[in-house]
Amino acid sequence: MKYQRIFLAVFSLSVVLFADSYAQSAAHITADIAGLNNNKIVFSYEMDNVIYKDSVPADHGVFAKDLALPEAVLCTLSNSVNQQIRILLLDHHPSKITGDVSRFYELKISGSEEHELLSQFKASLNALPGKRPKATGNVENDKKALMIFAAKQQLSKDSVLSGFVRMYPQHIATAIAVYDMYVTYPNRDKAVQNFKLLSADIQRSYYGRRIKTFLDAQVVTSVGATAADFSLADKNGISYSLKNFKGKYVLLDFWASWCVPCRKENPNLIKAYQQYKDRGFTIVGLSMDASVEHWLTAVEQDQLPWLQLNDPKSTTGKAADTYGVKSLSANFLVDPEGKIVAKNLRGDALEKKLKELIR
Repeated sequence: MKYQRIFLAVFSLSVVLFADSYAQSAAHITADIAGLNNNKIVFSYEMDNVIYKDSVPADHGVFAKDLALPEAVLCTLSNSVNQQIRILLLDHHPSKITGDVSRFYELKISGSEEHELLSQFKASLNALPGKRPKATGNVENDKKALMIFAAKQQLSKDSVLSGFVRMYPQHIATAIAVYDMYVTYPNRDKAVQNFKLLSADIQRSYYGRRIKTFLDAQVVTSVGATAADFSLADKNGISYSLKNFKGKYVLLDFWASWCVPCRKENPNLIKAYQQYKDRGFTIVGLSMDASVEHWLTAVEQDQLPWLQLNDPKSTTGKAADTYGVKSLSANFLVDPEGKIVAKNLRGDALEKKLKELIR
């Protein structure tokens, strides 16, 4: 209750959602950005695996734009002057953007009630008391103190979010807050608890559906379930799906060049692969690397002989979403009929499982 009171204090500004405004198909956006001159602004957002882009030229830093939005959405703004971006939560209310192109990442927006609501929620998290403990030089004590601090902070954040969800269950900003706290940093129990409090419309929204996909993954990836299909491309742009490997035991290995545990596990995978590759077993590497160069360099360095596919969207991509993979490493062993028979096999566990299955 203590932190819910902090939450209520921060959220003193009343936010009202006008249904007739959300019946519109476009958001009217005006802007006055110093230093933009006659350069261009690009708006982009992603929804259901499709990226939408639109742009508008400025006239001495000023422009007006009607941007088609199916619902309130996190939109990335970029410009043709520098490499800076600004992410804003745009809704169907008329909005005004102001600021300076030299500090594009600090652009201000007024009028978007969803953006204002999400900003206030983030401010309430930042207002939580508590300071990270200073290092004393005693490694064990410092580690324990940090863990205690992190646990207390998380309890406070949980309380703030709980109050937020109960006050604003009908807002997309709320679904985004739940996603950011309990899907990006996975906590299924908390995600379920807060998802149930969202209004039916928000549960059906894009961000609501993403939370639901994360929750469903626990059932979708349970041992005995039929493995979900996916489609990803190799380095040559050729797409493969799980159907391509029907009739074999296949290990779906989610990994990345930057994942130290993944790289340390590769020798174990290579050993199992060499032993069973001619006996109806293969591995498919699902790289979560945003950088193709880093991905392919790691494949070469670790001398991985099996098929490698890549999703540059990393753990926010379609395959990772479907399989509920929000941290690496992760793997799923699928049998010739397409059923998941084991998951997260590490060390010699893969070899032992294959010995049990392949006689």
